[in-house]
Amino acid sequence: MSGKIKITIIEPSEIVTTGLKRLIEQNGSFNVVKTFSTLQEYGEMPNGNPDIIIINPMIVSDTGSSDPRSLLQANDNTAVMAINYGPYDEDAFRSYDGYISIFNTREQIEKRLSVAQKNTSDKETYDDSNELSLREREILTAVAKGKTNKEIADEFNISIHTVISHRKNISHKLGINSIAGLTIYAVMNKLLDVDDF
Repeated sequence: MSGKIKITIIEPSEIVTTGLKRLIEQNGSFNVVKTFSTLQEYGEMPNGNPDIIIINPMIVSDTGSSDPRSLLQANDNTAVMAINYGPYDEDAFRSYDGYISIFNTREQIEKRLSVAQKNTSDKETYDDSNELSLREREILTAVAKGKTNKEIADEFNISIHTVISHRKNISHKLGINSIAGLTIYAVMNKLLDVDDF
C-alpha cells in the first residue's frame, strides 16, 4: 500500500482523542484524517474510506448493536478497532478487527494498528473459481483438525470476523457446508493426512 494509513477516530472524550491522535501521528505511516465525538456526527459527515476506524465500544453497545462493522457501514477493506478502557477480556472485542488499550505504549498502538490494517487488507474477496487460496487451504486444514474459530483466529493472528469470512468463501467455492465434508475434502486432496487425527 502506498501513502499513509488513513485513520478515523470516533470517541466522545476530547482528551482521549487528542492524545491518541498525537501518539498515532508520531509514526509517519499513519494519518488521523477525521475525528468524531458521536456516531451521529460520523454519519452526517462524509468521511471517505479510511483504512482504520477506531471507536469507543460504548458507542456501539449503546445502540444495541453487536456488529460495529455494519453499524459504521465500513467496507471490507476498513479495519474496525475498539478502544479498551479497562481490564476487559479479549473476547469482548471479538467482533472488532482489533483493539488498543489506553494503557498501551506508542509502539504497542502502532503494532496493533498495523496488524489490524494488514489483516483486513489481506481478506480474500468472494471468488467464483473453485481454487482455494493458500490462506483458505490453511484455514480449511485447521477446520478439518477440529479447531474453533477462536483457535484459528489466534493461530493465524486474524480476527474471528476474518476466519468466518474465509470459511464462507471455502464453503462457497467447494459447495461443502459440513465440517465432516470439509475434512473428507482435505484428506482426499492431501491437505491433511489421516494420521493427523
